[in-house]
Amino acid sequence: MLQIFQRGSTLGMIFGYDIFTGIIMIGLLLVSVFSWTVIIYKRRSLNNIARANRIFMEKFKQRKTFDDAFASSHPASPLFLILAEGLAEAQRLSGGQKLSFPLEVLPNIQAAMDRAIGDQVEAISRRLITLATIANVAPLIGLLGTVWGIMVAFVDIKHFGSTSIQVVAPGIAEALVTTIAGLVVAIPASIAFNAYNSRIRHMAGQMENLSSEFLGDLRVHSVFGGR
Repeated sequence: MLQIFQRGSTLGMIFGYDIFTGIIMIGLLLVSVFSWTVIIYKRRSLNNIARANRIFMEKFKQRKTFDDAFASSHPASPLFLILAEGLAEAQRLSGGQKLSFPLEVLPNIQAAMDRAIGDQVEAISRRLITLATIANVAPLIGLLGTVWGIMVAFVDIKHFGSTSIQVVAPGIAEALVTTIAGLVVAIPASIAFNAYNSRIRHMAGQMENLSSEFLGDLRVHSVFGGR
């Protein structure tokens, strides 16, 4: 089999023993770069969303009238966008800017906000499945390289006609490098996936709680004429 690096050398231990193992190692390196790019991108994205939500919630909690929640636009905040969707549906059902509708249509407004929550959760979860896929597949790719390396080691045993440790050990050691590389790629992706998934579930809970609070505001606004 065509060798890239001399067997037993440091480069051979790190980058692989033959073309197939080399391709696996280069593939894992590229996957690792892509994985860290997604990890950094999602971290920044979630931090920006959390900051926008925090700013909007500070304004929302200080509201004295119904309209105060919409006094300024917060397009980067999913919480604001959900309330805006609820307000737009309420205005559509009222037939204009002035909110006046029978309370029986509140489920329609809630349904519109539930759809908005689903859209926002899907948007902020984008690319998260990439980390889950990498966390699951990278160890398997590494294991494939190990199985290949062990098979090569057995071929060497047949070639040299010896089962001594000097013949078997280098091949086994090089074969295990791909498994280590696969785990090195998978572990950060798995940690990031679980951490980001937890943050997104927390954000989804915030959206649902705010949706319920906003429906209460709408109910009061409709019954008491906007006070």
